[in-house]
Amino acid sequence: YGVIGKRVADAIALQEDMALAGVADVVHDYRLQVAAQRAFPIYAATAEAAQSMRAAGLPVAGDLADLLANADVVVDCTPKKVAAVNKRAYDAAGVKSIFHGGESHALTGHSFVAQENYATAIGRTSTRVVSCNTTSIVRTLGALRTAGLLKRAHE
Repeated sequence: YGVIGKRVADAIALQEDMALAGVADVVHDYRLQVAAQRAFPIYAATAEAAQSMRAAGLPVAGDLADLLANADVVVDCTPKKVAAVNKRAYDAAGVKSIFHGGESHALTGHSFVAQENYATAIGRTSTRVVSCNTTSIVRTLGALRTAGLLKRAHE
């Protein structure tokens, strides 16, 4: 429930056609206190985290496996490289997953920008949403291509 995760959780909580299954973390600081105040179910990402969360007075609903049992999709907002470990758990649980641009393309084999490759994401079990900088570049190049002003682009 860090900088990105809290925004994702808040956005999901506002959707009429979605339900937030919960948030998982390894910390027990003020951020999770805010999540608890918002009545978001809190899950410990690790056994060690569960102990410290409970000691801090947080209402721990269970562990990551418990959260995955209640989720259709996970939006993983963990720090770089943590997601690669988490993805194995998501795959084993049969839960679809979305990762942020800090992760490598190789993690999912798909990098998503809605305006340019929405159709290629359909049916996938995981994808990576590229960074805001990459998104702006792809949107600009896409607009130039659509207007017939882009003949060739290189990575």
